[in-house]
Amino acid sequence: MSYRSTIARQPEALADTHAAVRDQLATLDLSPFDRPVIGITGIGASFAAAVVGAGELQARGRRAFAIRACDMAYGHDLVDTLVGLSAGGRSVETVLAHQKLPTAKRIGISKDGASPLAQASDIHVTLKQGSDATPSSTGYTATLLAMGMVFEKLLGGTQDSFADIPAQAAEVIDHASQKMKRLGELFPSRRAIDCVGLGASLGTADGASLLIREASRIPASAYDTRHYLHGPLEAMDASTGVVIFGDGREVELARQVEAIGCPALLVTTARDASDGDLLTTVSVPKLDNLIAQEILKIFVAQLFAAELSDAANLTDVKFRYRMSDTKIAAASA
Repeated sequence: MSYRSTIARQPEALADTHAAVRDQLATLDLSPFDRPVIGITGIGASFAAAVVGAGELQARGRRAFAIRACDMAYGHDLVDTLVGLSAGGRSVETVLAHQKLPTAKRIGISKDGASPLAQASDIHVTLKQGSDATPSSTGYTATLLAMGMVFEKLLGGTQDSFADIPAQAAEVIDHASQKMKRLGELFPSRRAIDCVGLGASLGTADGASLLIREASRIPASAYDTRHYLHGPLEAMDASTGVVIFGDGREVELARQVEAIGCPALLVTTARDASDGDLLTTVSVPKLDNLIAQEILKIFVAQLFAAELSDAANLTDVKFRYRMSDTKIAAASA
């Protein structure tokens, strides 16, 4: 499938994943995994998802953090429960992180219930998002949704914060699509694009920067909002662009970026944010669950990456640099 058509079927993919994960969780006992320190790991976009997940757990008062898989590879006893994210379940680093754990309980989330990650986990939750494209669209959001549902049950919640996500996805994609032509006119030929966010939104910024790199081959990096104010902003000017996710200091930052002549995209729940000459704002509904919130925000980044890809004549172009040692090969028949 094409990248744009995959984005368009996000509501269907999320509805299918929600139903599948709901049924799986109904039969799983997560109480043994409710331990003092929870780590969430992954590689690439899955690490960006891990940052989102850690932000939600921290907001709920839990000791949780995103931890890079390479830090787990030495077998140090760093967490009590480890949640491993890998859309295909074959990322070498994430599987190794699970295998090297001395004492922690392990939860795996992937689309393959027989994957190496599933085999290295104490329990595994299987995604049902269907086909994906390059860059990943439905695989990333399905991972977020499944992780969010796991955490909601782990924390003893009785509500379902994700039941309305498929319908909300359709609304946000439709709304954001109306801003893409303007962004295509403001962001052509950028020499670099920074992506900025705070807390859970830092994960979305990281995911967005990866989408931009993969879809348009424009150098892009992610920064924590407060960190960005302490130096990284200095490199930006009229030849660059900034994508900002947030509702507080981020709104002021977006105006400051515009003032230096730099095109900016602000994805926010703030209702008083408006477009400027170089600033484009896309509003999304405000949700209580931060993982659900960031699912809605990443849709904007996915559409934006598609716009940049088209502008660079790279529509649906495959990766140039495929590494041979990042995935565990499937067993031969």
